[in-house]
Amino acid sequence: MSDNGTAAPTLRDLVTDYLENQDLEHLTRLRAAVVGSATFDPDLNLLGEVTQHMEAGRHQEVVDAVTAKMPGAALNPTAHLALSAALEALGDEQAARRENTMAKIAVSSVLLTGDGTEESPWSVLRVADEYDVMRAKGITPGGQSASTVDGRVVDRHETEDGPVWFVIDRPRT
Repeated sequence: MSDNGTAAPTLRDLVTDYLENQDLEHLTRLRAAVVGSATFDPDLNLLGEVTQHMEAGRHQEVVDAVTAKMPGAALNPTAHLALSAALEALGDEQAARRENTMAKIAVSSVLLTGDGTEESPWSVLRVADEYDVMRAKGITPGGQSASTVDGRVVDRHETEDGPVWFVIDRPRT
C-alpha cells in the first residue's frame, strides 16, 4: 500500500506509465521499483548462462532462469532479449514480442538519460547494461576504467570513436 492507502503501482503499471510518458520522472519511478525489488542484483550478468542454455536448445530453462530473476532483472536488455528468443522458440509469439519490445525500451531508456559524454553520461542500473547498450549501438568497447564522482560510480569505456561514459544510478525506493 502507498502512503495514501491506495495500492502501490505494479511493475507493469510503471512500465505502462513510462511508455505513455517517456521522461526522466517516470523512468526514475520505474527504476526505483526494479532496484527496490528483492531480486535486484547489481552484478547481474546473464550472457553466459542464457547463451549456454540457448545453444543447447534448453529454451524453457532460459525462461525459468530469467523469470526467477524478475522483477530485479527488468530493464536489462540481455534478460529481455533472452526471454524473447526462448519464448519464440517455445512458440509463444505474443510473449516473445512483448519481451523484444522490453529489450528496446531498456536500451532507449538509457539513451534518454544522456549522450554518453563525460558531461552527460548514460545512466544505467548495472555494469552489464553498459555493455548491452554499447552492443545495441554497434559500439565496440576497449578498456574500461571506473571512478567515483560525487558518490556515484562513473565508467569510462575506450572505443574506436573516443570514450563513452556511463554512470551507475540506483534510485532509492
